[in-house]
Amino acid sequence: MNIKVCGPGCPKCHEAERLVNEAVAEATKMLQRLIPESIEIDIRSEATNSHASAEPGQLTQVLLNLAINARDAIAGEGKLVVETIENPDLQEKIMEDFQPDEYLKESGHTGKLYNSEKLYNFFKTVFGEAHAISAFQLIRMLLLIDILLLVIAFLLKRNLFDRPSKPQVIFEMIYETFEGLVRDTLGEEKLHYTPYILTLFLFIWICNMAGLVPIPGIIEPTRNLNVPLGLGFMAVVVVHYSAFKAKGFWGHAQNYLNPIKNPLFLLDIIGEISKAVSISFRLFGNVLGGAIIILVVSSLVKFVVFPVGLNLFFGLFVGTIQAFVFTMLALTYIGVEIAE
Repeated sequence: MNIKVCGPGCPKCHEAERLVNEAVAEATKMLQRLIPESIEIDIRSEATNSHASAEPGQLTQVLLNLAINARDAIAGEGKLVVETIENPDLQEKIMEDFQPDEYLKESGHTGKLYNSEKLYNFFKTVFGEAHAISAFQLIRMLLLIDILLLVIAFLLKRNLFDRPSKPQVIFEMIYETFEGLVRDTLGEEKLHYTPYILTLFLFIWICNMAGLVPIPGIIEPTRNLNVPLGLGFMAVVVVHYSAFKAKGFWGHAQNYLNPIKNPLFLLDIIGEISKAVSISFRLFGNVLGGAIIILVVSSLVKFVVFPVGLNLFFGLFVGTIQAFVFTMLALTYIGVEIAE
C-alpha cells in the first residue's frame, strides 16, 4: 500500500505526519469491534521508524477498508494479518550509495568512519564536509586495488619459470596481445609503451570489476569522476610527453603556440583538453549508469536472481569493454601525435 502525498512541506500533511505503527495501533482498536471473534487479528509491526504523511485519518481509514474487505472474503474462521515492514525509498537508497555525504547531512546522523568520529572529522577537515565520506571510500578502494596490483606483480615476478605455470601462461598471453596492439599502432620500435598500456588497462579493469565483489563498502572507483578525469588527463600528458620526445620541444609546441603555422591553435588546445574530458566521461558515465541500473532493478525484484545477470553484464562485459576502449583511445592518441 502506497499513499501519495504533496510532500513534507504541505500544510495539510505536516500536522498529520506520524509513526506508522501508531496509526496501526489506532486502527487495531476499531478492528476489534468490527472483526468477529472467529477471525484472529495478527498485528506484526516491524517498521518502527517509518512515517506516513497523509491527511488526518486517511491512513487509519485505508487500513479499516482493507480489513473489512478481508473480513468479507473470509468464510468462517481465519486470520487477518496486518503487517508493517521497512520499505526504504529508492531515491534515498541511491543517495545513500552514491551521495553518502549528502545522505548523512539530510538524515541528521553523526558522521562516523569505522565507528570512529575522529577518523570522520579528519577527512572532514581535509576534504570538507561535502566530500569526507566519498573521499574516504575512494582512497580506501584505490589503496586496495594498488596493493592488489603490487601483490600480483610480485607473485608473477617471483614465480617466473622457463616452463610456465598456468597463471604465467595467462598473463603472457595478455601481455603479447597488448604488445601486438602497440606494435600495430606505434611500430616495432615503440614496444616500450606496452607496460604502460597494459597497466592502464589492468587498473581500469580491476576498478570496474570491484563492483562484482559482494562485500559492503566495495565499490567501483571509476564511478567517482575524479578517477576517470585523473586517468584522462594523465593519458593526455603522456601523449604530449611522447610527442616532445619524438619531435623535440619546439617541433611539437609550434602546433599549438605558433599562430602563423596554425591560426586556429586555440581550438587545438581546447581540443586536447576535450580529449581528456571525453574519454573520462565515457568511462564514468557507463560505470555509474550501470551501478544505478543494477540498484534500481535489484530493488524492484527484491534482489532475487535477476541482479546476478545484471552484475555480470554491466560489471564483467561493459566493464571490460570500457577499460579496453579507454586504453585503445589513449594508445591511438599517442600514435596520432607521434606520426604527425
